[in-house]
Amino acid sequence: MPFAFGVFGGCLLSLVLLSWSRGNIKWLLCGTSCVMTAGCGALAVARVDNINTMYAILFIAGLGVGGIVVPASTITTIICPSDLIATITALTISIRIIGGAVGYAIYYNVFVNKLVPELTRMVGGACARNGITDIRLIGPIIELTGASLLDEIRALPWVTETTWHDIVAASQIAYANAYPWVYYCSIAFGSVAIVASLLLEDISEFINDDVAVAL
Repeated sequence: MPFAFGVFGGCLLSLVLLSWSRGNIKWLLCGTSCVMTAGCGALAVARVDNINTMYAILFIAGLGVGGIVVPASTITTIICPSDLIATITALTISIRIIGGAVGYAIYYNVFVNKLVPELTRMVGGACARNGITDIRLIGPIIELTGASLLDEIRALPWVTETTWHDIVAASQIAYANAYPWVYYCSIAFGSVAIVASLLLEDISEFINDDVAVAL
């Protein structure tokens, strides 16, 4: 919810500033890109015991994301010829989906490559502390933990309720140790967005009272 409200607030604020600036989009998008990069990068401080701190950071990250997503689409429809508005709108949606798919693939691969060693170390250590040393049992426990099938671990041999809670706690720490690398990657993408925003030009000549389609 904090992120969702942040996105909504960022969209509203940036669109108001877009109208107020009358086409001076460079510093508007640069500012929102900086907020997005700082907010998403700051998510790397998340731990299992600081959820209250994360609410504010999620809101800030949402402000930056909302400040870019909708204004970018609005700007493209402003500067394009009236007869190409539908095409440009479809292209912006397509680019957003393709970019999301590429970004998800990159983030997921980074996350998995960091998570597997952490789960092996943390969950394997929790099993060893509770007397589970058979690799044929530790392996499935790690796999079930990685797939978030925690309840199925209870049915495995030698897993008591105390052991299960210890495994869950260890898996939470493993996830918390792996996730920051995803947010570090977001800093790199955000930096590219900042540089790209500085290359934008003034679009004040396109902001007028023309009506493309009269309904």
